[in-house]
Amino acid sequence: MPSPLSDLTLSCIGAGRLGKTLCRLFSEHLSIGQIVNSSQTSANLALDFIGAGTAQRDYANLQPADIWLIATPDNHIAKASAALENCGVLRDTDTVFHCSGSLTADALGLDLYSTASVHPIHSFANPDNSLAQFAGTACAVEGQPEACIVLEGLFAKIGGRPFAIQTQHKSLYHAATVMTCNYLVSLMALGEQMLNAAGVDLLAMDRNPLEPLIRQTVDNYLSTDAISALTGPIARGDNSTVEAHLLALQGQPDLWQTVYRAMGNATLELSAHQGQACADNLAIISNLLNSDNQ
Repeated sequence: MPSPLSDLTLSCIGAGRLGKTLCRLFSEHLSIGQIVNSSQTSANLALDFIGAGTAQRDYANLQPADIWLIATPDNHIAKASAALENCGVLRDTDTVFHCSGSLTADALGLDLYSTASVHPIHSFANPDNSLAQFAGTACAVEGQPEACIVLEGLFAKIGGRPFAIQTQHKSLYHAATVMTCNYLVSLMALGEQMLNAAGVDLLAMDRNPLEPLIRQTVDNYLSTDAISALTGPIARGDNSTVEAHLLALQGQPDLWQTVYRAMGNATLELSAHQGQACADNLAIISNLLNSDNQ
């Protein structure tokens, strides 16, 4: 019978923003062991935030832990994992996991141990905010079944909503999170650049004029679905407006027109399913978006 979480110890290698936030949350349900950071200063800062654990820099002096979190940057995971294995502290019953969005449990290279990856769909940019906002976060879990069971229980304790992702689809899954988080920021930045080019003085305004529209659009999407939330010229089949947009984008940075065309093509499919625009107008818009003459 598995040990209750309260009897387990978790140690962390690489307690940066994600690592120290998770350790602080975990500390309410199990014991925090060692914090292994690249410098004593960063380890002490992490310990102050977590409120538990001990700092350790020398792998040779590591003590056993039931669960090991490797929260280093992706390109250091394999190195940290190898150092952990080489120091001889791992036991057959231990669980080792990382929180990379794109890498699978195989990146740990620990074939003889119980391994997994858990990727919280959450921004850890501000650890203090994350402590209050983590509850309800969906967490993609992948790896060996025994490790997944342990970690699903642990993340559920801190308010996470674990779900399984197949190993072969981990990168595609992560691309989806990047598209809807990182690229959404980039898309909004392009919108601001276009406003500036149109002579809108954003610095003279007390708030971003796009803010209410952005918030309303996201709220509509989250409360309904993409087809219900879609508005605008392509949803209406307004080919004249799309043509005017493309003409206005001539002479502007090529990237703007490339993104406009790509997003327009994605919107055409949604509009067709929505059914507001007639098929003939959508065909005209498709030709406009995919023509080299604009």
